[in-house]
Amino acid sequence: MYCLNLIQIFANAKFVVLLGICFSLLLFNADNFYNIKIYGHQFTPNETATFAGIIDQVQAELQLVGENLMNDNVSLAHSHAIKVASLLTQRIIAEIAEDNPRLASDIIRATDQLQKIPSSSVSQKEKVNHLVNDLNKRLGEETIVRIAQVQPNAGNFFDSAVKILGSIFGGSGTQGDDQNSKLEALAFANVIDAVLTNYGGAFNVGFDMTNMSNMVMVGNNSSPGSVVMNNTVTGNSSGSSNMKINMRSMNTSSNMTTEHAGEMNTGYSLVNLSDYQSALALAKKASEVFNTKLKPTTMSNIKNVTGFVTNLENGITQLNDSIAKQASPLDIMMIVHTQIHPNLLETYNLQLRK
Repeated sequence: MYCLNLIQIFANAKFVVLLGICFSLLLFNADNFYNIKIYGHQFTPNETATFAGIIDQVQAELQLVGENLMNDNVSLAHSHAIKVASLLTQRIIAEIAEDNPRLASDIIRATDQLQKIPSSSVSQKEKVNHLVNDLNKRLGEETIVRIAQVQPNAGNFFDSAVKILGSIFGGSGTQGDDQNSKLEALAFANVIDAVLTNYGGAFNVGFDMTNMSNMVMVGNNSSPGSVVMNNTVTGNSSGSSNMKINMRSMNTSSNMTTEHAGEMNTGYSLVNLSDYQSALALAKKASEVFNTKLKPTTMSNIKNVTGFVTNLENGITQLNDSIAKQASPLDIMMIVHTQIHPNLLETYNLQLRK
């Protein structure tokens, strides 16, 4: 009888501990979304992913500051420095300051300096090059730290708790990896949105390229008959089936994008070189993120996503090639909304806005 009482007490205590762990983990992973319009598409946003995506954009713009100065174009260097300042809002600076007050202080000072570059002298080029490389390295490290904060750290109490709960409820034990890949995928999507926004500004399209429904308007106006789209996003959980796209010939349109990109820019001309440079650099950044952060996570994925990953990779390559050829906004939207987004959604099991 005494032994039975001890067992009952132990079981009750274990239940209370596990209940507490569950509650703590729920609080630990709760999202506190930004109140700013970041996502033109329909992926459900996440605060950490938004932060990581903005830092990716800052790094690309900082790189453009240095590159333009090296080419003796102080005006364009200033333009990209202003973009850096606009991305680093008080909210983002505060986020950085929470973990790294020195970096926050340094980047505020550096942003001010970059907007006031006096000339493209050799000394200025060396100074800016050093500053950009230093900031980009430190910002990259800050993103790693930020994403790690929402993961169960190896060997700590939470990691053990997750493994215990996983074994009890039949979990696979890959929660940390899955969460990490989803955060990286959402950050990637944020960068792709920035590509569309900047490309739209570069050609002064006059509409939101991140809004998939605008493809109908562009298709009717710029190249009638080349595309017939009906964008309907359901309220289901995830999967490319939620992003239903009716097209006359998706494969034909996709092939046309890369083969004839230079001759498809009907009705639009380049009016903003700074925005075009940003779109080009951000597409390159997206490719870098995919190759270094996203693609490796699919190697150990239990789902068979090889086909989706291949399609996604092809879409990213087409996006870079088409932007380099100054393809029409329709072609760029086509690549993003019919190749990149659906395959990103399926590969990393992202959620859609309801």
